[in-house]
Amino acid sequence: MSHRARLAALAALAAGLLLAGAALGPAQAQNFPENDPQHCSAIWKAVGIPKGSADARSTIVCHLGYVVGHNDEAKGPNWVIEHLTPDLTEGDATRESQQFSADDKLKPAAQAKPADYDGSGFDQGHNAPAADFAGQQKFLDDTFFLSNAVPQVGIGFNRSIWRSLETQVRNLVGDNHQELYVITGSIWQDDQPVDVDACSASIKLPTVAPPAICPENHEHKKAACPAGVAVPSAMFKIVYDPAAQNAFAVLMQNINHTGKYKSGKGADYIQAHRVKVATIENLTGLTFFTALSERKRKQIRANCVDVRRH
Repeated sequence: MSHRARLAALAALAAGLLLAGAALGPAQAQNFPENDPQHCSAIWKAVGIPKGSADARSTIVCHLGYVVGHNDEAKGPNWVIEHLTPDLTEGDATRESQQFSADDKLKPAAQAKPADYDGSGFDQGHNAPAADFAGQQKFLDDTFFLSNAVPQVGIGFNRSIWRSLETQVRNLVGDNHQELYVITGSIWQDDQPVDVDACSASIKLPTVAPPAICPENHEHKKAACPAGVAVPSAMFKIVYDPAAQNAFAVLMQNINHTGKYKSGKGADYIQAHRVKVATIENLTGLTFFTALSERKRKQIRANCVDVRRH
């Protein structure tokens, strides 16, 4: 099936699923067609659905261009998978006037809401970036669900170095006219700092303060948020090239990185944050690339692959 035919099929399927889901209402969360990963298998089937110890506390949600493994306790995604092609990434679709909303394909108690973020000081940080779907307006619009977001430091991270990484990945798709699979997710770590063995250096993951956000702590900073939206200590991105059958992985702290690298050296700074896929598996308890042979999966897991720039 061509890229355009795949997009048309996905869009037609998604339109039908959205109508079916709307008829069920929010009380039927986790019984929507979108909660069946087979409904969006074209996105993930080549790499497989990640598996992990938190599966019993998670909900899968299919969206138009991505699929989410949502952590219902953290109220954010453990992982998000995209299957990027030039037809998706290249175009004139815009995010103007878009705002995040709760995802009613989750149980009500698992849903992050805009009020959790209002006044928190954190960005609503996309996992599957809106700009990845510049070729399809409906796909771009569909990234604005809070099931696809976590609290990210804005200045110095979400709006700078992390955005640079996202752009670098998109450019790989467009410049090389190729498909890529991208897995993005969070490291939930708030007990104590953790030193991570990176490929070329050591990365220290900080403790998180506050560990979660909710409306109550916006006016009273010391208010606890036991049922709030968890703040990740770091974000990861794994990029798989099916033609080369290899993957590179990046792990970056959810902090202000301003001043930690010189102007024009952002790509070098990102390179210094490359890690093995095994490192992310160890931190998250997830197993990636479950559709691949065990031999190939072990090879991808163990290799330190440079972050591609072109």
